[in-house]
Amino acid sequence: MKPPPTGTRRAIVDEIGTALDLARSGIGPRTLVVTAGPGSGKSHTLRRLVSERDIATRWATADELSWRQPYAVAAALVGVGVPPTAPAGFDAQLYAAVDSMCASEPYLLVVDDAHNADAGSLEVLSHLASAAKDLPLVVLLARRHLPTRELLTRMLAKPTVREWNLPPMDVADLEVLAHDALGAWPDEKLSKVLARSGGNPMHALAMIDELRSQGTIVVDGTRASAPAELDRAATSSLDSAIAEQLAILDASSRDLVRKLAVWGGPATLSDLAELGDASPASIVGAAQTVIDAGMVEASPNGELSFTHDVYADVAYAGLAQPLRAVLHTAVARHHEAAGNRQMVAHHLLAAGADESVIAAAVGRAQEELQNVPAVAVDLLGTATKTVAGAYELDLATALGRSGQLARSAEVAMQGLSNATDSALVPLLYRTLLFTSIAQGKSEHALGLIASTLQMPIDDATRASLTDTQRYVSLLEGTTPVPTDGTEGGSVSELVTEAMRRFLSGAVDSGLNLAIEASEREGIAGSGFQLSTSADVWPPFIELYAHGPLAAEALMDRAQQLRTDRGAAWMTAYQDFTRGGIALKRGRLDDALAHVDAGLERAGSADMGWTSIAEATRAQIDVYRGDVEAAIARLDAFDATGQPHQFGLPICGLTRVSLLEAGRKLLPAVAAAERYWTGARELGLYGWLPSFAMDCGRLARRTDSAEFAAEILATLDEIPTPLPDASVGPVDLARALCSGDLDAIAEAAIRCADNARSEGHVIAEAAGLEEAACAVAQAGDKVTARDYARKALVLTQNMGAPTLSSRIVMRLRPLGVRLDPRTVKERPRTGWDSLTRTETTIADMVASGRSGTEIAQSLFISQRTVQTHVSHALTKLGLRTRVELAALAAGRRQ
Repeated sequence: MKPPPTGTRRAIVDEIGTALDLARSGIGPRTLVVTAGPGSGKSHTLRRLVSERDIATRWATADELSWRQPYAVAAALVGVGVPPTAPAGFDAQLYAAVDSMCASEPYLLVVDDAHNADAGSLEVLSHLASAAKDLPLVVLLARRHLPTRELLTRMLAKPTVREWNLPPMDVADLEVLAHDALGAWPDEKLSKVLARSGGNPMHALAMIDELRSQGTIVVDGTRASAPAELDRAATSSLDSAIAEQLAILDASSRDLVRKLAVWGGPATLSDLAELGDASPASIVGAAQTVIDAGMVEASPNGELSFTHDVYADVAYAGLAQPLRAVLHTAVARHHEAAGNRQMVAHHLLAAGADESVIAAAVGRAQEELQNVPAVAVDLLGTATKTVAGAYELDLATALGRSGQLARSAEVAMQGLSNATDSALVPLLYRTLLFTSIAQGKSEHALGLIASTLQMPIDDATRASLTDTQRYVSLLEGTTPVPTDGTEGGSVSELVTEAMRRFLSGAVDSGLNLAIEASEREGIAGSGFQLSTSADVWPPFIELYAHGPLAAEALMDRAQQLRTDRGAAWMTAYQDFTRGGIALKRGRLDDALAHVDAGLERAGSADMGWTSIAEATRAQIDVYRGDVEAAIARLDAFDATGQPHQFGLPICGLTRVSLLEAGRKLLPAVAAAERYWTGARELGLYGWLPSFAMDCGRLARRTDSAEFAAEILATLDEIPTPLPDASVGPVDLARALCSGDLDAIAEAAIRCADNARSEGHVIAEAAGLEEAACAVAQAGDKVTARDYARKALVLTQNMGAPTLSSRIVMRLRPLGVRLDPRTVKERPRTGWDSLTRTETTIADMVASGRSGTEIAQSLFISQRTVQTHVSHALTKLGLRTRVELAALAAGRRQ
């Protein structure tokens, strides 16, 4: 007996198996993709990988019909029924189902022929590809290279996904394949013939069937041989081999196969008989023939489907277009009677129906797809190719709504070049404007606004565009903040003026306007309205006005409004703000969870304006001592060329922190002065107080009198009265720049006390640090040690060794020696290592609350809940949510 195959293909499959085992253990990418051409054995590979592993598994296979049915594949995968029209938020139900499945045990989710899956399901799978790292979950997919699916391409680009191209079978693999089919090992000549298959297993099996039916293969015991004339007998391609199999069918069987191919997916005998005005009984024989031939299989519920989609491809390709059109029209009539609007539209498009008929059908289908814009994209993409120039606006809008902003812009540009209806031009410009702003392409957006303002537009549109122009100019942050505001009553005008006031230093006034805009959102009048960010800014401004505790309260309200108003696009930006709040609260793990969740969402939707989030995430790494990660993140962001939101140099502030952490004080103070001066020139007086204390510290540590003088001059320019959250940092910065030790100590303690009342732990620790240094330099080592130990308790508990080291390093030359290890640090493992949020979530899990219920209760995204649970499980050495619930419940008792 010959040994098992040892070829390249086997090695690749073994490599995938190893990666699958590592993924189950939480190592490496958790989403694995097998890519290969038709008939290459992808399904067989998946079955083998799954059969060799003991893990709870859910399996779904996408067929030709799947991409026309929203969420069909994802719903089948998790066992959820799909309503005739997918409601808003149905994807959240699917995420919740996966979340619940993974609560009790690890799961493997398998999708075969993912290239056929509907766009809604692909969005769900892409989400799971990111979420899998925080769930006991592995996702295994198989797909073809073609057709290209944008959402699959995006998924493959994620760092949490790994792809393998399944190589062709080599000689050893083909010999085993022939042995399985013939019960004997092929001789050298037969092996050479099978090698003509190019290593495609389906083609090789088709060749064996063809040759065996001709009687040209001789099996003698354990050997299969062939005569010399075999060289001329084997079909040269897979499609040709399939065509040969179809050709030998009788007429009624070929007719049934063609109808099934045009139908596009599973169909009953009644469905297929209806296309020819026949009875189901009259085609039973034909059905049995193709089943016996191995081309078609019947499910227990009586649906026929192809055993392999290559049969469908070849049968469809072999049908003349006029005949296809007749069948597509007949299938459309069937779906019309059943009320399947999308199916009607797809088949009428394929039939090449009259444009007015297509327009009506596509319009009805779009209504059905209102809540699944990604699926509407596939329909409208086909419609645009079929009826040139008719659907670019609809397609661009659907792409924008589904987060495919770059493609949306491309389609809108194409629409502008094709537009013959002047009424469409401003609407296409509007779509381009939205995508440009959302992607952070402010310069392009301003150019579009200028172009649109030159058109004959109504007064309301002109006013709204002018306001948008002001808002984008603020966002771009390349010119000074205007000193004069505008009066306006629309929500967008209120938002623009709120941000102008905040940036210029009138923080409390800006906050009041932002809250008013949020309250009025949803009842805004008509006119040229882009998606408003009214609910995003109140907690962001509140963070600078009254500190993290107040911002947290407003954030809960804002996220509730997001849920009530269905504004899911806000999730990423609200995650960013909540991450900033958690950072100032000293909850680094919580901050990381929020920011990472927001960046995942923003990255999957081509969203720009992530500079603040990237800086926040890098600052977390700095505080935790992961300098390389912080540098890599900031460098990667700079390489994108994305703008710095509102011109705020928060990435620069993080680079200053990196330099100071590396004890490169002179480069640090030079960088700080550069960023401070740049912010001053832009008039960012609402933000500068948050940077003042760091700059004052660096100016003092490096004896930079020139920088200290500039800081003092700038602080004198900031409008008064200062918002509550700025008073302590500004007073301390003034004292640090003046150099008076008593003044520094007094201002530092006030700053620490104010920060404590506002929940600003970072500022509290910094105030205590400056107080310790000032009194130590004045000679009071005892008091200095007391202040320093209080600061170390804060930095140690937040898990910020960089801040702890700075405190110790600064006090050592002043005669105060401290060892951070003598200050009790929050444990890194065990129950006491959990953050407050992690503990809260663990208790809610123990109470039987689902991930969705926890997210709704805490006003955070379910994705963020998953991250918190994952962190808690890691710290506790647990695997599942059930184990976490048991531990939490046990602690209660």
